Amino acid sequence: MPVESPATLEHRSLTQPALSDPLWRYMDFTKFTAMLVNRGLYMSRLDRLGDAHEGWIPDTPRSKYCGIIQDELFTRDQQLRKNAAKLRKAVYVNCWHANDEESYAMWKLYIRGDNGVAIRTTCSRLRAALERTDKNLSLYCVMYADQAKRPTHSGSMLRACMTKRPAFAYEKEVRLVWQRDTADGQRASRKRQVDGFYVQCDIDQLLDKVNVAPTCNPWFTPIVKDILQRYRVKTEVFQSALDLPPPDHD
Repeated sequence: MPVESPATLEHRSLTQPALSDPLWRYMDFTKFTAMLVNRGLYMSRLDRLGDAHEGWIPDTPRSKYCGIIQDELFTRDQQLRKNAAKLRKAVYVNCWHANDEESYAMWKLYIRGDNGVAIRTTCSRLRAALERTDKNLSLYCVMYADQAKRPTHSGSMLRACMTKRPAFAYEKEVRLVWQRDTADGQRASRKRQVDGFYVQCDIDQLLDKVNVAPTCNPWFTPIVKDILQRYRVKTEVFQSALDLPPPDHD
């Protein structure tokens, strides 16, 4: 199934990235290798991302809601708040950084040590790479808002999982998201819910290029090229130039 955006009000209220938008994903070498081995992208359960505010529904006063249906929106969010702990376990995401160029801040945030990579794709390549997946995936830009001051969830768990606090706006995040349906949720409740899973992906179609960490050891770039060759993935590999001296440096 391709990445889709159902024609519902819930989905229409979210923003999709432009097809030409460059997307980056920063990862250590282990996660990079796991992506190649599994030929897929890892979808992490929302409550396993390490931020307790993911999918969090604040207890916002009714007075903060505006419009002619403010009472209805308030009631929806109150109901969503009651069920949020369970619903967070039914949402899985894969996160990207939208930027024309690589980001030094993202390297520092997501790569510990020297041995990491940043894979680059575009929205159109990502969509094409997921054409054969068996999951109903959606791709949207994350919203950054203070929910306690300006509620935007409107009783929607999808909107809740696509909203983060303004302090994280520097991430410029774009998310693939999959929600387990009601029937699947009832079956999953009888057994242990998985922390995440790999969704089938055409890695050759996905990868526009691979950038190697700016502070990496000289032996690391050949290893990255070798692992790509072993898994028969054809893409260009570059050493990040962020830490290189200027051309006229003595």
